[in-house]
Amino acid sequence: MENKFRLTNRNATDKCASCDRRCLRSLTVISGLDDTLQKKIMNSAIRRKYRKGSYLFREGDACDGVYLLHTGKVKLRTYDSEGREEIVGIFWAGEIIWEGLFIEGSTYSYDAVCLDTTDCCMILRTEIESVMDEPGVALRVIRLLSEKLRAANERVLLLTTEDPKARIAGFLLRQSKYSGSDTIVMRLEEISASIHLRPETVSRKIRELEREKIVAKTGQSSIRIVDMQRLRDTYNN
Repeated sequence: MENKFRLTNRNATDKCASCDRRCLRSLTVISGLDDTLQKKIMNSAIRRKYRKGSYLFREGDACDGVYLLHTGKVKLRTYDSEGREEIVGIFWAGEIIWEGLFIEGSTYSYDAVCLDTTDCCMILRTEIESVMDEPGVALRVIRLLSEKLRAANERVLLLTTEDPKARIAGFLLRQSKYSGSDTIVMRLEEISASIHLRPETVSRKIRELEREKIVAKTGQSSIRIVDMQRLRDTYNN
């Protein structure tokens, strides 16, 4: 069956030659291959810009590739039994979405929604699988899976934190760690959906953190961590 990305994105270019080196730096699975194999894989990449609110994929779609974000922001979301949104993760420019890639016959259990205008390229699963026997590739895959498992365990631990203020502190620390910035750009509703708290609870606890000069609001949807150590203490206590 033809890849869904090709079917739904008629304006995509045939390859990602204009950004191949940047993609390869992000896609560590193949970054150590020789130039011929690297070019073969990157020449198969499909690139497209998405409007805010559009989907990279939907729940139930086959996991048939990796998505490398050049610009924009994408959230992975699902819904609980009562129809409330739950955010599984948020990805920024420079990150890769490759959930379920190495599980045979797997499908996505959530939607990937663009929160901004997003520019990304997609590399087919078959192209990644074609180099799995190359020296070092399998080891890189194991490392990536280990990192993904660690991130999942961190999320579970965060969601079992009963104190709302501590849970919010842990979330801000986690977002700072994975984004590489002390400023978290997220709407209140996105934060609440990510950590299973009511928006009014999140708003109240963030104001408390502001009064304590641990964080500072720097815009309508941005929070800067002012005192990283005290934020860690808030989470760990």
